[in-house]
Amino acid sequence: MGRKRKNKNNNNLIGIVILVIAVLVYLKLTVFKDFNPVTDIKWADIKLENPFKKDIEVTERSTQEDFSTAQQEETIIKEEEVFIDIFFTKISNGKDVYMAVSRKKPNNYSGSDVEYAVKSLLKGPTKFEKNKGVYSEIPTGTKLIWYKETPSKVIVNLSDDFEFGGGGDSLYKRMYQLIKTVNHNTRKPVYLYINGKQASVIGGEGLMLKQPLRSNSLEE
Repeated sequence: MGRKRKNKNNNNLIGIVILVIAVLVYLKLTVFKDFNPVTDIKWADIKLENPFKKDIEVTERSTQEDFSTAQQEETIIKEEEVFIDIFFTKISNGKDVYMAVSRKKPNNYSGSDVEYAVKSLLKGPTKFEKNKGVYSEIPTGTKLIWYKETPSKVIVNLSDDFEFGGGGDSLYKRMYQLIKTVNHNTRKPVYLYINGKQASVIGGEGLMLKQPLRSNSLEE
């Protein structure tokens, strides 16, 4: 009797299993026939958070600001310093020599190098240069009345203070100071005028002068 009951229970269990399988097969063939668990899940909708990710604040530089700064740097132009040589005299080893000294030309000076050189020459040596034995034979008070420069020549018009006082030896020295100074600062021929007239004779000594001013202008 007990054996028959056990067999009956087993048959019931098998029937339930078959029924469940049949239901699953039915659902697969009807309700879920077009469903694919691999392809039908939208993986793009699943956001995976990186546990090591940190919020980083990025500060962007203004390209407009950088460009304007670069423009300002390009417009800054260093003005080149210009030095002009002029010639004074000095006694060295018992002899008179012509000595070149430098003067810084101002950046805002609009005139030519030779014009600035003549003006500096007429001012004479500085106190420091005088203490070093440098002196000038050009008389104090000599003025540059006017200066003219053309594409072909330069004219330096001095006051007649230039040709008076000191004697013949002093006239030679002051003339060579002027000649060396102008020829050092321009390649154009330079002509000396005294009170508006081209000079052919300098001073009471009657020093003959050949123009334009050259190293041989005082030679007979």
